[in-house]
Amino acid sequence: MQIISFLFDKHLEKSVLAAAVALSIFMLTRGETDQINSARAISSVLLYPVERVEDYFSDIDRLREENLELRKIAASLAHERERFIQFRDERNRLREMLGFREDSFFRFLPCEVIARSSNLFHHSLTVDKGSEDGVAAGMTVVGYKGLAGKVVQVFPASSRVLLINNKAISVSCIDKRSRTVGILNWERGDLFRLDYIGSEEDVLKGDTLLTSGLGLVMPKGFPVGTVFQVAEEKAGLSRKVSVVSMTDLNTLEELFIVTGGRNWDSGEILEQLENIINAEKNKE
Repeated sequence: MQIISFLFDKHLEKSVLAAAVALSIFMLTRGETDQINSARAISSVLLYPVERVEDYFSDIDRLREENLELRKIAASLAHERERFIQFRDERNRLREMLGFREDSFFRFLPCEVIARSSNLFHHSLTVDKGSEDGVAAGMTVVGYKGLAGKVVQVFPASSRVLLINNKAISVSCIDKRSRTVGILNWERGDLFRLDYIGSEEDVLKGDTLLTSGLGLVMPKGFPVGTVFQVAEEKAGLSRKVSVVSMTDLNTLEELFIVTGGRNWDSGEILEQLENIINAEKNKE
């Protein structure tokens, strides 16, 4: 190898010519099929750098297109952010003018289910967060899709949660579309009925029910269920509204305890995101 390197360094043109002559002689001594295969192999080796250059420029074109799309998305998000800030400020001004109480976002404490009640009619479960984590009795518990229950008993490292499919719990709900208010009570499985709905009340099949926040028992605005049937009662004074829960209450594994609220102007979320990003950078 040192001799070959020496020849190419000192006599490049002669060495290339000699290699080409040797290669030609080698090709002439082989059969037609072998010559074709060898030619293909040599051409693929010689053209490999060209293909790499072509791929390089192809990647640059693709990155430019992606960059252009990302710029469009960033511009759209910046515009949406400005609109959101304007709506937020306008909303806060109107609420202040009307004397409404200060509105807030919620704080969520993630938790895992570690035990379930074996009683078929007393639906409850135990989660792995307790008073040491700031949990208190009465706090609302939600799943990924909607309301799950509320905390009724707290221990240092765990809490007992009563699910909404328990006869002991009634939930004040509001129809997301018509703003009609009723009381949700459990019937069986994940099925509920919305009580105190008059025959003239506007509730339709497919409507979404949210927690109303009335009585300050549960925070306002969490999805609870979907209306799947509306029927007139025999007396004609009220309507029977059947509801299916948003949350599959029999398969809960991870939940979130609503531990409080934070102001709309709070930069807590951005701070948390920045901390996560910085932590990822430090790992790199």
